[in-house]
Amino acid sequence: MRYERFCINTIFLIAFACSRETAAPPPAKTQPPSTKPVVTSTTSIVEAPTAKGGSYAEGMLWLQSAPGFAFVIDENGVHAEGDLTRRTVGAESVRIRVKDDEWRATAGPRGVVWEQRNGKAWKAAPAPEYGNRIYQRVTLAFDPQKKEGSAQFVGLEETANHYRFTNANSGEVHDVWVNIADNHVERMKIGDTFEMTLKTKP
Repeated sequence: MRYERFCINTIFLIAFACSRETAAPPPAKTQPPSTKPVVTSTTSIVEAPTAKGGSYAEGMLWLQSAPGFAFVIDENGVHAEGDLTRRTVGAESVRIRVKDDEWRATAGPRGVVWEQRNGKAWKAAPAPEYGNRIYQRVTLAFDPQKKEGSAQFVGLEETANHYRFTNANSGEVHDVWVNIADNHVERMKIGDTFEMTLKTKP
């Protein structure tokens, strides 16, 4: 009798203990993978074509090292036509025609020496008022600091790539056209005060 009572009590305690256990939480529901497409933003950058040449840097290199070219300059009311011959960099000879006057400036050991045509002969003479400015325009590859950081490609216009930038010091807008075939500078423009066109010599 004691044994039966012990068994009943044991079964009761086991049943009671099992009833106090908490059920395990149901497994978390997993989200199915999203079927929405992933959108990424892209920024298009327009750059000057390089396969055909005509970069701004190549144009500046041509301007400072070309063996010769013809030019036409309009600056501050002066219209000048002429040509440049360059034996080596720093040894240039420039002929300038303004109205009926013709001048020649040649770089040498004594600096730039000026001459004026008198009939068929050349005679030493002081530089005209506009002379040194024009001489520097055609012999130096003027490449000022740029507000934009570098010359900006505007577009291909006929035979040349067009570049534009702002002089960081003067605020003047510069436009440069560089031929895509041989990298020569076809034209330069600074604001409304200066314009130069150039042609290569055959």
